[in-house]
Amino acid sequence: LQSGYPLTPGLSANRSRSLTGGSPAGIDRPDLVVGRNNGNITSGTTAGCQGVAAGRQLGTPNLYYDPCAFTIPAAGFLGTAGGNILRGPGFANLDFSGAKDTALRFLGEGKRLEFRAEFFNILNHANFAMPSRIVYAAAQSVESPLANAGVITATLAPSRQIQLALKLLF
Repeated sequence: LQSGYPLTPGLSANRSRSLTGGSPAGIDRPDLVVGRNNGNITSGTTAGCQGVAAGRQLGTPNLYYDPCAFTIPAAGFLGTAGGNILRGPGFANLDFSGAKDTALRFLGEGKRLEFRAEFFNILNHANFAMPSRIVYAAAQSVESPLANAGVITATLAPSRQIQLALKLLF
């Protein structure tokens, strides 16, 4: 079991005019809407905003965090959303293996047959990758959140896999 990694919401434009590379450097962040915190940004439902329908469930692969919890800061200013204010999805995996040795005395002393069964991700738990962290393109002062803001598009681990083996030891 592992908790999720920290996640910083960002802007794709150099809105702060800092000339440090904008979003790839992690400098330009959106403003956090008053009354929102990391607890209510990833759980419950969204209140909605321009481009995002109200009532959508948060914390799912389709909308992991609420992009409506953020706004575009004024040009020339850094956003008020802190670094690493969100936590991405956690990781849970359980592997299991079992083996059975059976003596085969009719083949001679010390001869045996080994059966092994291995189960990877035995609970078949979906482990999701990080959601898209870029909330706004921020080319203008007022715009809708990006369509992929908060959306998870990949998984980190394969689904359940079962491996069986039979070995003759002599």
